[in-house]
Amino acid sequence: MMAEFYRSSAEKIESTGPKSLFLEYEAASRRRIDSLDKVRRGTIIEMALETIAGLELDEVKLRIGRTIESKGEGDRDKAAVLEGIMQSVYGKTSERLQYVSAEAGELLRRFQLESLRRRERLAAGTEP
Repeated sequence: MMAEFYRSSAEKIESTGPKSLFLEYEAASRRRIDSLDKVRRGTIIEMALETIAGLELDEVKLRIGRTIESKGEGDRDKAAVLEGIMQSVYGKTSERLQYVSAEAGELLRRFQLESLRRRERLAAGTEP
């Protein structure tokens, strides 16, 4: 969902700076998915995020979808909101998985910090 949002937003942007920022975030979002998949396959546990108590992924998906579809904000503002949502999800998930899989917990903590940096960069209007 996030990678598709960034790709779609990049396609609408004429300016090189913002376009490259969104393409960078799209590629990073895809790398996150690959990294999580590698950790999931490389550990004994099966990371079934839906079963983590209190994670409420259905609600998260709805919030992401509503943010992407909202008409009142520009894509940069939407991206900042989306990164805030993901920062929260990664933080909660990391806390719950750290005792089951240190590797998965650390990876999710790294994603949480990346989302924080992305959000700050988007809010500041910083170009690549």
